Formats: sequence, C-alpha cells, structure tokens
Amino acid sequence: MTFKKLKNKIKEEQKLLAQKIKEQKSKRKSVPDGYVEGLFMNRYRYRHIHIAYCTFFNQTPYDKIETKCHEKPLKSTLESYRKNWEMEIDEALRNCA
Repeated sequence: MTFKKLKNKIKEEQKLLAQKIKEQKSKRKSVPDGYVEGLFMNRYRYRHIHIAYCTFFNQTPYDKIETKCHEKPLKSTLESYRKNWEMEIDEALRNCA
C-alpha cells in the first residue's frame, strides 16, 4: 500500500467512525442514564487515531493538535497505530521489489 493510499484509507475509516459516534451520541437522549454502549471506546479510538494520523502523515506537533485537552493521550496506543501503518507501507514496498 502506498503512503497516499494508506492516508486515504485512514481518512475514510475516521469518517465512518465519526458518523458512528454521531449516531451513538444522538441515542443518549433516549436512554434513561445516558449511557450508550461503545460510545466511550469509539471516542477514545477516534481521538488517538486522529493524533497519530496528524503526527505521522503531517508531522504536526501534539500541542497544535489539542490545545484545550487536559489529559494526554496514551503514547503506547499512538505508537501501536504508527507501527501498524509503518508495517503496511513496508509490506507494500517489499511486495513491489
């Protein structure tokens, strides 16, 4: 997979995840306690993929990505996304050679 194809694939996955989060958030009003299964995890995943994406593809410093958040993202999660993406790119390069 090329760098650009991987970037577009991740963008599409983020769009789908954002739609899912939006749907889950709207369901909170119909639930008595406001808890919707999977919403917290999807928001967590979206945030970490977004941060990893910006730093990996655009080399954006973290302080420019999130300015108001008081909780730092988990570095291990960010690194796991980056390693997976690097492996996909490396695998594509090996297959081309």
